[in-house]
Amino acid sequence: MKKRRDPEEISPEVREMLDGMDSVIADLKAGGSIDKYTVRTARVDLEPRAYGPDEVKAMRARLKASQPLLAKFLGVSVQTVRSWEQGTRPVPTIAARFLDEVDADPGIWTRRLQPVEK
Repeated sequence: MKKRRDPEEISPEVREMLDGMDSVIADLKAGGSIDKYTVRTARVDLEPRAYGPDEVKAMRARLKASQPLLAKFLGVSVQTVRSWEQGTRPVPTIAARFLDEVDADPGIWTRRLQPVEK
């Protein structure tokens, strides 16, 4: 069974969206009209920042992760992480986007990388 996310870990934007969806569902269950609901368009910057060797090393240090642990966490090989840190290969967009998410709230990810109690 999937563990439910702590409501404190949800961004205000996601919380607003979920609250809005709850209102729509409640109105539908009550047999009311949903004509009053509108769709808003928001501009978002989806371009991840560029991660050079120093930024990858800094992120790894921030997470207190070894190269093998960061590699496993990101789903890449240890050699890939090494090549990013040595500057021989660029960090691909999807990895950079995920690193942006980690950078936005490193506490969540640091806790996830803690050893599991047996």
